Amino acid sequence: MPYERAIGEADDMVDTLLEEGWLPGQIALLATGSRHQLQVELVDGAGHDGYWDGFFAGEEVFWAHVLGFKGLERTVVILAVNGFREIERARTLLYTGLSRARVLLVVVGPRAEIERIGGDGVRKRLERAQVV
Repeated sequence: MPYERAIGEADDMVDTLLEEGWLPGQIALLATGSRHQLQVELVDGAGHDGYWDGFFAGEEVFWAHVLGFKGLERTVVILAVNGFREIERARTLLYTGLSRARVLLVVVGPRAEIERIGGDGVRKRLERAQVV
């Protein structure tokens, strides 16, 4: 799957998880490249304080860029690997995104690129992962 399709596929996965019974406040969708359009709209509409109030309220799906999610967690994280602004930071961004889920991590994006950037450890973990 190309980088360009990662956000759309991640959005579909949000819908699937909600249909499976996960609560909206349990889910975060993180992007590695361009910010998700819903994040842009939330920040523009509510401002940064309102946007973060939404995260801490924990009632809705949270959309963020990986860089803004360092040190934070959600029960479920959907990592949309939709490119990288700075390729020299790609491995760090990938690691951060891969380590934010408490229970379920869903990775969406070009697997070969994710494995190349993440290295042998990521490749081995993905080999054991369930593919949907």
